[in-house]
Amino acid sequence: MEVNFGHVTSRYAASCDDIPHQFFDTLKVRGIVWEGRKVAEIGSGTGALTRKLHKRGAEVIGVEPSIELRKAAKALESKQYLDIPYLTGTAESTNLPDQYYDITMIHRSWHLFDRPKAISEMKRILKEKGTFIVSDSSFVPDHEVAKDTMTFINEYIDMTPPGLKADSENQLNGIPVEWLLEWQEADFNLKDFYTFYYAVDFTLQSWCERVGSLSWLTHLEDSEKEGLLQSLHTFLSGRYDALHEFTLQHQFTVCLMKK
Repeated sequence: MEVNFGHVTSRYAASCDDIPHQFFDTLKVRGIVWEGRKVAEIGSGTGALTRKLHKRGAEVIGVEPSIELRKAAKALESKQYLDIPYLTGTAESTNLPDQYYDITMIHRSWHLFDRPKAISEMKRILKEKGTFIVSDSSFVPDHEVAKDTMTFINEYIDMTPPGLKADSENQLNGIPVEWLLEWQEADFNLKDFYTFYYAVDFTLQSWCERVGSLSWLTHLEDSEKEGLLQSLHTFLSGRYDALHEFTLQHQFTVCLMKK
């Protein structure tokens, strides 16, 4: 059966909208309050986290360099009757005002940035005693579908994600030790560093869509990626024809810092 994996932006939006409520629960017990706080999400993508922050009362803005992803974010918001501002910018140059934000947040993308420049920019836009949160999440590859997926894709491409995260031999909770040292050297005070687990349900189609959003495939042309995902779906359907839905455990890591 042919499945359409061609719409890159909608695939990305669907696959990134899995930020669990536990994330906000773990921050709440650590004293993080959203109501009325000025929050900047850097690398906001299609706004999955931005919308959740807005709904919790934050005065939030998303910063994202991709016009396609910003358009997708606005389209998703219009369906929910939301009005959240998005700005063209990067972690290295956000175009945000000096010392204005109570909280800055970066999820799943710190490895893509010029880290020294991004650290300087976070210090510039945060208020004194402001909060800096870097988080990451990924699936735990212990399910047979995930293992077969990795084996299948590894035959086609080099599965090394971009950035130092993949290269770093020393990691804590999936975070390179180098990052922690860099933040400390920049005088960010690490208040907490923790991890938790959560479950995400998939069909074979939604799993293949999730795979299409992973950093391993970012260097592929859209048509090449479409073909790979179609082949993967055919391969998995042949092996798991009776599998209508399955659950993958995910690990979520949070670095909570103060300026």
